[in-house]
Amino acid sequence: MRARRLPVRAGLLAAAAAAVAATLPSVPSAGGILAQERPPEASGEPSRESTVLMLWGGVRADGELVLEPAFAYEGRVHAPGAPGDYRVRGLDDEGGTLFSISFTPGEISDGSKGFSHSIPFDPAWTEALDRLELRGPEGVATVDREAGARGMMVIDRVTGQVRSILRNGAAALPAELAADSSRVRILRGLPRPPG
Repeated sequence: MRARRLPVRAGLLAAAAAAVAATLPSVPSAGGILAQERPPEASGEPSRESTVLMLWGGVRADGELVLEPAFAYEGRVHAPGAPGDYRVRGLDDEGGTLFSISFTPGEISDGSKGFSHSIPFDPAWTEALDRLELRGPEGVATVDREAGARGMMVIDRVTGQVRSILRNGAAALPAELAADSSRVRILRGLPRPPG
């Protein structure tokens, strides 16, 4: 069982790294529908760099939904191309919806599916976002403040490439990254405790 999950996890990591690379300023991004509004690139306007929130996860081959901590960074919007049977919502501590996107995840391998989308980020979400929720035909998965705060994305400052995504913030950086820590930028996951 453990061995089956590793390729899917690697597939999700690869999808997330590709999504980040696709939204960085040097790479054009794809358009889509976000909360019933057309993003600039869908209307023919050039996409501009801004702070985006990367939402990512998937469905394992056994049908288990997977939602990972979100990351805010400077990049380009990479929204879903069309609505689908899956929805990610950002919720405040009273259950109010801060954002919501609908999509269909892509096939990865072994019957698993994955998604990675970057939406415009509202800085108020840093404090207001209490939990992320993924809903699909298989059920519901959530990421709360405790789980989100443990996530870290390590980006190479020179190339802009994702070097690592860590899920336990208390863990030390891998040796190859720690050796030249001035060359990497660390992004903390969301949601996380206020302050």
